[in-house]
Amino acid sequence: MNEEFRSIIIQSSLMQNISPDGFDQAIQIGSLRSVTQNGFFFMQGDEATHAYVLIKGLVKMLQLTPTGTQITLRMMTPSQTFGGIAILNPKTGYPATAQAAEGSLAIAWRTEDLREIASKEPSLSLNTMSLMHGYILELQLRQKSLVGDRVVKRIARILLKLASETGKIVTDGILINMPLSRQDVAEMSGTTLYTVSRTMSEWERIGILKIGREKVIIQDPHALVRISDDLIE
Repeated sequence: MNEEFRSIIIQSSLMQNISPDGFDQAIQIGSLRSVTQNGFFFMQGDEATHAYVLIKGLVKMLQLTPTGTQITLRMMTPSQTFGGIAILNPKTGYPATAQAAEGSLAIAWRTEDLREIASKEPSLSLNTMSLMHGYILELQLRQKSLVGDRVVKRIARILLKLASETGKIVTDGILINMPLSRQDVAEMSGTTLYTVSRTMSEWERIGILKIGREKVIIQDPHALVRISDDLIE
């Protein structure tokens, strides 16, 4: 595996504090898996046979609710871990679907192989538990936001979160450096496409955003922060 891929994988939360020997072993037993745009690494409910670290591309984590509504939980960018439940409790199945939003490449480890490494590298298990804990907190905050926050506040927070994770400084402001549709924002903020379109169009009109095809530039991040904090409409 080339050094570029190794440097991305070592940055992942899964590999934090792992020994050099443990990391080398993980690299040796992992396999590269590529998925074309709109393809799937795994589906919600499938037995959790592999854990992944994304190397290239963009992966949506989707969940189908009991009422049949699809929501986007998060967007995974290079060096991020997904499918980590495979290490802890694979038979419960993946709690979400991993869909490639663009052509994507990830390293995949079989459950039994990761567990063998974890028996010698306790940090691997600790890192996985930390990831799962973070996801639980994220879901709790999301539920609290859906119940108590205004829609515009939720939309602003989603855009700020994505900017903090992938933001790139450009001439016009901060580019959310991933393909991002209004439908994606609607699913992540728990509202309708109509509401997101209306809200983002108004923010573009007053100069907070600049919007292109699956592209969003935050031109006035301070205004977006004020909206997220309920200081302005």
